[in-house]
Amino acid sequence: MSVDKVKSFGADKLLTMLFDDGVYTELTPMTGDVLSVVTACGKVQGQNVYAFAQNVDALGGAMTASQAEKLKRLYALALKTGYPVVGFYAGSTAKVAQGNMLLDSLGGLVASAGRLSGVVPQISVVTGDVVSGMAILANSADFVVMTNDAKLAMSADSECKGKGKAALCVEDVAEAVDAVINLISYLPANNLSSAPVSNQIIPASDSVFDKDTELVLFENTGDGAKVSFARLQGQAVGSVVTLGKALDCKTSKKIAKFVSICDAFSIPVITQVDAEEFECLSGATAVLSAYTEATTIKISVVTGKATGPVYMALAGSAGRMDAVLAMTCAVISPVKPEAAAYIALGDNLTGTVAEQDAQISQYIATELGAENAAKAGYIDDIADDTTLRTKLINYLDILSSKRESSLPKKHSTI
Repeated sequence: MSVDKVKSFGADKLLTMLFDDGVYTELTPMTGDVLSVVTACGKVQGQNVYAFAQNVDALGGAMTASQAEKLKRLYALALKTGYPVVGFYAGSTAKVAQGNMLLDSLGGLVASAGRLSGVVPQISVVTGDVVSGMAILANSADFVVMTNDAKLAMSADSECKGKGKAALCVEDVAEAVDAVINLISYLPANNLSSAPVSNQIIPASDSVFDKDTELVLFENTGDGAKVSFARLQGQAVGSVVTLGKALDCKTSKKIAKFVSICDAFSIPVITQVDAEEFECLSGATAVLSAYTEATTIKISVVTGKATGPVYMALAGSAGRMDAVLAMTCAVISPVKPEAAAYIALGDNLTGTVAEQDAQISQYIATELGAENAAKAGYIDDIADDTTLRTKLINYLDILSSKRESSLPKKHSTI
């Protein structure tokens, strides 16, 4: 992004675009390098939010020790009051003359952001080349919004643009601000607040969710699943949809990260399962750990095949689901369904290849189908296209007062 383009969206203009009616209160306006960074508090979608924005035309956009200290004060306020933090990063050059003093201040700033993780939502907006220590700070947020010509990497000469780290990639700065405003509408103020509810409820004809409410995230990584925020009867929910493919490492880690974010802020997770296998052991472990650790509402719907470890993690007891539904066409099996049929039928498979295929299909439909799974207690209910939305709404209502505590520990080591 050219410097002139970034200057046209200076700190004041960015904050005016972000906050409702362009109204905000500038914080510590006389502290530090006054013009290099602006910190503020105002309302976004009616919710109090802290924000900071760099001015590229002040000190060349360089980070200084005093600027870092100013941002640490903002993070301290966010920790005290429980408001989300939005950071606009236009670039990441450093005032090298300040040497280790700057390094120490930047390290303290990264630590401050780390303390806030899981306490309040954090969103980074990257509109320029952000590298090195500032890249670590920006990437520490729950969500990174990047313009298409921006960069987020450890070094300026890295060929990687960092788009795989972005929750949302947009065309320009104006779209980035709009994306942040939309994203905030799905998030609570902090980990003690409830997920927001909208009064505008329009059922969609092609989705279980309310019409035009799905916000797809992390599209640039892991194509085996789609994760998004959406609304169901006005309630903000997290949606995980596996797409019938094997779940590779990137897909698995995307799912795990998204579930962990939803859990941190008590956003219900609805998982639609159609996958036969994990390709990656570490990815499978990450997914299973994320679901097991999550104490938010978790509802799974088997929409296609749920096989072996995939069923365990995404729909079974290992993932500690609160409710498991299955579509009438669902198949639940300990191994791939065809293999299970071959093993079970054994010498009873007779006739031509076509006749054997028919026997296998019949076995899968009857023995591995939704009805048998329900009778055995592996799922709680069966749904079809006409009843799924209503049943999900009912289960959300039933589980709305869920209270579940984690065992006392510092953190999981998985």
